[in-house]
Amino acid sequence: MSSKESAKKFLSRVEQFIEKESNPEITKRIFSELKLDKLVTSNKEYTDFYHQITTEKVSLEKLLDYLKQSLIDNEPICRLLAYIEDNNLISDTELKTASTTLQVQINMLCIFEAITVTMANGESFAEDMYEHLVKRSGSYYPGNPFVDFFFGTPFKASLFERLKIISIKPGLLNIIFHKSTGENEEKQSDVDEFVKRKNLSGWNASNVERAIPNATSTSTVSGMGLNILEAAWQDFQGPAKESGGTDNAKAGLMLIKIIEEMQCLSSYQLVSQFLPEKTTADGASYSLLPGLKINSSKKKVSQFAIDSFWRDLYNSWNLLFVGANLDAVFLLIKLLIPSVFAAQPQNYKEIRLLSLFTFAYQYMNEDTINNPFFAATFKFANGKAILKKWGEINKEYGIELFNKLRPTEKNEADVVFEHVFGNYPNFNFLRHIVSFGLSPSQYTLTKAHPKTSSQSRSGFFSPRESTEPAKDKMEVFGEEKNFDMY
Repeated sequence: MSSKESAKKFLSRVEQFIEKESNPEITKRIFSELKLDKLVTSNKEYTDFYHQITTEKVSLEKLLDYLKQSLIDNEPICRLLAYIEDNNLISDTELKTASTTLQVQINMLCIFEAITVTMANGESFAEDMYEHLVKRSGSYYPGNPFVDFFFGTPFKASLFERLKIISIKPGLLNIIFHKSTGENEEKQSDVDEFVKRKNLSGWNASNVERAIPNATSTSTVSGMGLNILEAAWQDFQGPAKESGGTDNAKAGLMLIKIIEEMQCLSSYQLVSQFLPEKTTADGASYSLLPGLKINSSKKKVSQFAIDSFWRDLYNSWNLLFVGANLDAVFLLIKLLIPSVFAAQPQNYKEIRLLSLFTFAYQYMNEDTINNPFFAATFKFANGKAILKKWGEINKEYGIELFNKLRPTEKNEADVVFEHVFGNYPNFNFLRHIVSFGLSPSQYTLTKAHPKTSSQSRSGFFSPRESTEPAKDKMEVFGEEKNFDMY
């Protein structure tokens, strides 16, 4: 039996214990627990959906069938599901016990797919969500990243959680700015007015930029690399260290290594519909959620030229990180919603950021990890073995992808890992953050590393990184892409 057949068999077993329709009682409870019932918005597409999903049952068959196929099409996820099925690691009895939690997750999947798609396509809904979530955070100066770090998160928030909040907000604010200008050409005065209106300073202000037609940049590479580094550091230092965390951290570093080698380009493009692969909004109705209407007015999207293979590894890597270190019920949905999990690769960076911001703020502001409603009703007996194998699969897949780029360089994951974290991983992690802050556009994390592990352990620091940009273009996994806005 092939991996795809085994994965499909496992998912078919899961389907025996779930209902493929929404439950108004569950959806109302989700909105209430997350305080989303207090969201103020004039977006008709969302308000119509909210009324429907909280008053009647809605078929989720198209949504769930699409997700099932997307899971099978994701190579590392497919390998994991096949491994679970072939080795009988999760029984039907365990799946039945998990069905209550799965049903809550299915209803969350529906709700947050609608929210994320509407944030991506609506003219002002992303800003409405931003204002709601920032208000819930209680920060007295939400436009300042320094204040946010100390006062924009709960007192008990970890270093990782505080860093995550201040690192994702600038990108979200930039998205909101571009949505505020529609398809119109942007001027510096528009940027200045937006920064003033939102009372922004520091990174939050400097990251707001004009969308310049036909311009390309590699600036996203370093920012994305830092985002991955934060999780990789937590992965091998946190509770999952011995359960796949170290291997998963190495997979994360391979994600960084690949985009740094390729120097993936970013640019702005005008699009009418911002939807996942192979979906439509015929007659303005979204094919995966027919009750949801899509705003098809043109909008600027910051596109990042990565391939579907990289996207799939990122999804698998981040799902393991989140499930093993943070939360296996609520936060997993941020990646499993089809608009993110099966996003068109070039749009992945932006749609993922919309979802991440929404979930990160609710996870901390509403303390979902300590809310019994979002607690798991099950524990798989072979859970640790599954997590450990998942880390191995992600690491192996990362190496496979890099070997397509650099066939002569072997064991790259282990070498890069030692180069980045060295003998003193906590100190080197902070050093990388400071170095990025001093020169974000030129910073590279994995370039010019030594070819032997002994070199990377020769001193207190990891070796100095080269800032010379790579000359390779993105044509490893597909044809070279150059996205023009007009």
